[in-house]
Amino acid sequence: MLNHRDEFGETKNFCVIDRSDFEAMRRLSYIFILPLLFACSKDGDPQKPDSIYGYWTVKTPDDLTRVTFRIGVDSDSHPVVESAAVQHNGSDYTSEPVDASLIPVSSTEIESITLRTTRFVIRFENLTANADFTEMDIAHSIFTIDSVIREFSPIKATRN
Repeated sequence: MLNHRDEFGETKNFCVIDRSDFEAMRRLSYIFILPLLFACSKDGDPQKPDSIYGYWTVKTPDDLTRVTFRIGVDSDSHPVVESAAVQHNGSDYTSEPVDASLIPVSSTEIESITLRTTRFVIRFENLTANADFTEMDIAHSIFTIDSVIREFSPIKATRN
């Protein structure tokens, strides 16, 4: 702290800050910022799935068919297939509404999912989600598209 008299004889106090004071303030800011960074860990990631609800994609082992569907809840809080899209052999099969049914067993198991239009019927049987809800094992699947039947056992559904 420096004292100085101005032209009117009044004493003025001046604070002189040297470079070491700026360094100390910078270090002090780290003390406040670092705990905030650690508090924002990825464990509370809102994008991390915690149920079967959400988008799923199934690709057939022959790479001819891709099915993407969304599991949601109805007004009675029962799981339902809210939407579905099917691509087969380079063509989009979603030009007409998809009639879908889902039979749940538990919060991680589904007895069956059936997707139906006039051009296809796709059925997934005995689905089980893994612990982190990123994959579902499908014990058996039947794809009837344009009157051609293909079956696969087992296959997987993954998060979209």
